Amino acid sequence: MALSRKFLIHAAITVVLLGGLGILGAAVVVLGGVYNVAAIYQHTRPVYEILDFALDRSVEVRIGGIVAPPLEDPLLAERGFHIYRDKCVQCHGAPGVPPDDIGKGMLPLPNNLAQTAREKSAEYIYWVVANGIRMTGMPAWQYRLNERDLWAVVAFVELLPEFSPKEYGEWERKAGER
Repeated sequence: MALSRKFLIHAAITVVLLGGLGILGAAVVVLGGVYNVAAIYQHTRPVYEILDFALDRSVEVRIGGIVAPPLEDPLLAERGFHIYRDKCVQCHGAPGVPPDDIGKGMLPLPNNLAQTAREKSAEYIYWVVANGIRMTGMPAWQYRLNERDLWAVVAFVELLPEFSPKEYGEWERKAGER
């Protein structure tokens, strides 16, 4: 019994000391200005890994009640294309269309949404479009777009992996004819 109590006391002291060292280390980094926050420098790989993990976990925890409606309607995707062209392509680009200077100057760089559509669910994409992501430049569109338009953007983003630059250009041309 005494051994177990002694062990618990030592374990508690060790945890407190390690926690204190962690706080002290964080204070040195923050107060010393060690981490360069200038937008002309990329984050380090470990920082990106931590941020990506935190982003994914945060979104996954919050999308539980979201159920995607049927997204196969071509008119819904076409509506999403128009919104994407007006509000998203500047930062994210499109097949054969690079991001504008604003998108190229952001850190972290805005995601390639064709890749995002390959890796993430429609519900995940919807949540990000609706709620935005803090400190990334990704706005919350839920106050500017109605529910149908939010899902229209998702329907279009879901098609992005299938688009070639030529096909995207054809959608652009058709949109210009209207």
